[in-house]
Amino acid sequence: MEIQRCMAIILLNYNSEEDLFVCTKQINKQVGVDLITIVVDNASCSKCVKNIKTWENIFEEKPYSGSKKELFDLIENNKLDGNTFSTFFIYNDENKGYSAGNNIGIKLADYLGVDAVLIANPDMRFENEKYIYELSKVLFSNQKYFIAASRIIGLDGKDQNPWREAEFTEELLWPLWLVWKKSYAIDYPKDNIVTVPKVCGCCFMAKMDFLREIGYFDENTFLYSEEPILSAQVKEKQGAIVFTPVIEAIHAHKKSEKENSSKRMLLFIKSRKYYLKKYSGYNRIKLLILNLSYAVLALLHKIKIGVNR
Repeated sequence: MEIQRCMAIILLNYNSEEDLFVCTKQINKQVGVDLITIVVDNASCSKCVKNIKTWENIFEEKPYSGSKKELFDLIENNKLDGNTFSTFFIYNDENKGYSAGNNIGIKLADYLGVDAVLIANPDMRFENEKYIYELSKVLFSNQKYFIAASRIIGLDGKDQNPWREAEFTEELLWPLWLVWKKSYAIDYPKDNIVTVPKVCGCCFMAKMDFLREIGYFDENTFLYSEEPILSAQVKEKQGAIVFTPVIEAIHAHKKSEKENSSKRMLLFIKSRKYYLKKYSGYNRIKLLILNLSYAVLALLHKIKIGVNR
């Protein structure tokens, strides 16, 4: 007899209400699992928050709506009835980044007793109404599988899963990497599941007991390097990341023309250096060399920011 699992999907929103509206409509059509939807707004602009709060009224069953503090006060005092709500809108008054924002939803899901969570960006598209059910079957097919991910296709038609981690020499010689434009995507069998080194952070499923064991996501990075950190944590706990090519979703991300690539690169460098220090396993000499290499890269981008002012 097949076990009916309780799942939660966590959608971390930041000024992306249009994508959020589309994504949740598709989530509401998911079948085969007991599903809790948790929307965490990560301190979006007032217009975005107003639009989301207005949009809450379309749900047939009244959702829970409140601040992070209000939610955690209820949890701490054991006054949140998990049988009352299946949809939650949590409004965070401070944006501390991807991991901290998702942890709000993960802690709520853990309190509600779910078996696993699907972490997804609002710009994900789930046309398969059994997506969560089918991915959960893969995740729970082996006790060593801690994280599961599907095939993810970008708007450019390219695969965004699975990935490998950069080698030491590749990371050190980043100027050559810029010239070669070497890909970190890896080939995969077209009809069989396979364990992989790393998957994209825009959409993946994780077992709750694993997340609980590692103390949820590491909040020491604001953005970037979440995937290699999770990969290292899975490896440390002697688990595996599993990838299935027969299930797919669309990542409808559109790059903004207003994005400042240099500022984002500086943010990436900060996160990457934290990952290298705590999770890479490199010795002190290798870490010193990489830090010097990244210092040069950071300097170049700081100069670029100054020139463009």
